[in-house]
This record gives sequence, structure tokens and C-alpha cells, in this order.
Amino acid sequence: MSKQEKSEFVCEHWQMFRRTVHNFAQRELEPGARQRAKREQVDRQLVRRLGEVGLLGLKLPEKYGGQPADFVSIGIAVEEISKVDFALGWLPTQIGRIIEVASSETQEEWLPAFISGQKICCLGVTEPNHGSDVAGIETRAERRGSEYVISGEKTSVSFGMVADAMVIAAKTNPDAGTRGISCFLIPLDVPGISRFQISDMGGKPVGRASITFDRVSIPSRYLIGGEGKGFYEIMSQFDFVRVCMALVGLGTAQRCLVDAIEYAKQRFAFGKPIAKFESVSFKLAEHVTRIEAARLLCYRTLLLRDYGRQSPKDAAMCKWFCPKVAVDAIHDCLLIYGHIGYSEELPIEQRFRDVIGLEMADGTAEIMKIIIARELIGKEFAP
Repeated sequence: MSKQEKSEFVCEHWQMFRRTVHNFAQRELEPGARQRAKREQVDRQLVRRLGEVGLLGLKLPEKYGGQPADFVSIGIAVEEISKVDFALGWLPTQIGRIIEVASSETQEEWLPAFISGQKICCLGVTEPNHGSDVAGIETRAERRGSEYVISGEKTSVSFGMVADAMVIAAKTNPDAGTRGISCFLIPLDVPGISRFQISDMGGKPVGRASITFDRVSIPSRYLIGGEGKGFYEIMSQFDFVRVCMALVGLGTAQRCLVDAIEYAKQRFAFGKPIAKFESVSFKLAEHVTRIEAARLLCYRTLLLRDYGRQSPKDAAMCKWFCPKVAVDAIHDCLLIYGHIGYSEELPIEQRFRDVIGLEMADGTAEIMKIIIARELIGKEFAP
């Protein structure tokens, strides 16, 4: 098969996969999506349904229920789900690649349940005094024989109120800087764990939480990737998740544009559809263009990751640029609706509040620009 034939085959595969996920989302996720967006917890039945159709096991081991896939396909799944359900759009990335470096015993115990949607895993890195400063985290993990004892607090944990297990970053050697950080998988039903819900203006079903660990004991087999390797595993996970978070926002914005276009065709002012006014149609044209450019940036980054060539800069560009593009697009769509868009009668006000959260999740725009600058001009010249 020639290079061109291979390229055409791969592109057709992605197109077929997109149609499959799109049809599934329209058929099974669209009904009730507006009502679910107001609830405090994600719908566990739909999480299991995502698992049943294979969308939670993409690029994870087949022996545990996963299936072969590439990073581009995961991005497609995230984008298409997010067009109808913002919270569920996060889930194809929620297990994360970190679990792949866990022991075979830990994978065998947890991966089948994560992949099937029977259980949910969350990621805990952020702390009350340490947001983007991962190296400064204070949570400790002390080795005691065949166990680790963990103490500390994680905050702003997405799915923290509903998750069954959590991958956390903790310091096993406080004097070793980033080389003293390790990763652990922690069941969230063990003694010593307390959860506190954070009431957010948007993204409510995601169930963000603060979680405290008061001398929590876990088996040493729950150490992931070896002591001192956690910082690098977390950063690699961030580089992937940040691109997918960008696609969550872009998927939501695309749905808002589709709805706004239909509204603009039907809403009359001064005797004609408002779509005929350049002040409306030009806005739509500008945002469609920006969203398409942002999407291409994301898929280029995922494709580079598939070829082992993605850098932190690529993910950072997606993470700061795409949420801004999405927020700006949804804002203008809301203005096209006018006062009715500002009310709870339409879903756009909820989508607007949901997507704003992506401008902070997994790294602020300012941190992303620092990452870009460091790779662009060198650490010695970067902020």
C-alpha cells in the first residue's frame, strides 16, 4: 500500500469513527442533556453506556476490555460527545495514560471497571496552595513496610465527588524537588478520606471537589511507575489531557454555532431574518473560521503525539488558545439570541458558564504561555 493509499485509509477510518460517535451521541446522549447539565453529579448510567460502546477504553489494553486506537480517535470521541454533553465529553480521557505504567496487578484490579464505566477514576494534583506549581505540592507519602501512608489535601478535583478511585501526586522525598514526586492509585472508600464539594457556576455534573487524606494507608502495589517518577508521568498526562480539554470547549462551541445559525434564519427583525444582517452573519463567519483553525491545531498536536513527536509547547498552544476561541464564540452566539439567550429558557447560558471553566482547568492561559515561551526562546530568556 502506497503512502497516499495509507493516508486515505486512515482518513476514511477517522471519518467513519466520527460518524459512529456522532450518531451515538445524538441518539443516546442528546435526550435529557439540558436537564443533566443542571445536576450536581454525572449520570452513572450513561458513564456505563460509554463503557459498553467502547469509548472509555480507547488505546487501552485489550485484555482488560480496551481496544486499539490512536490519540486522534480519542480527540474525535471527546469532540463529538461534547457537542451534546459537556461533562460526559471529559470521560474518554479520564482514566488517563498514567495507569498504563501501573503494576500488572493494579491494572488487572482496576482497569476492567474503569474501561466498562462501572467505576470512575479522577486525577488529583492541585492543592490549596499549589495550583500550577506542581513541584511545590505538600501532600506526603511515607513508606511503612508493605504500605504507603498518605497525608495532605487535593483540591479542584474534577469528578472528585463521584470517583471511585484517584491517581494522585505526592512527595515521597520532600528534599528531591520534582524527582521526589511519585504517583499513586488510591481507592476513595478507604478510611481517612474526606470529600468536600465545590459549588461551581458551570460544569456542575463534573462534581469538582476538595479531598483530604488523613494518614491514609494503601498497599505499596498502588505506587505507579516507581518512586520519584510521578512528576514526569503527570506532565505527560497533562500534555494529552490539555488537548482534549481544548476539544471539549470547541465541541461545545460548535453546537452553539449550529443552534445560533438556525435561530438567525428564523428570527425576524425589521422585516427580514437577522441572518441577513452583516453584524450577525459576519460574526458567525469569523467564529466558524477561528474554531476550524483551533480544531486543526488540536488534531495536529494529537497526530504528532501518535508519531511520538508532540512537545509540551504543542499542548500548551491548544490549551490557552482553544478555550478562548470557544468562550468568545459562545459569547457572541448568546448575544445573537439577545435577552432570551441570557435566560434559562435556552441551553446556551449553561454552555457559556461550562466552557469558561476550561480557561482554568489543567493550567491557566498564563502558565501555557510560559511553557510556549520557554520552548520558543529558551528557559534563560522566558518569564
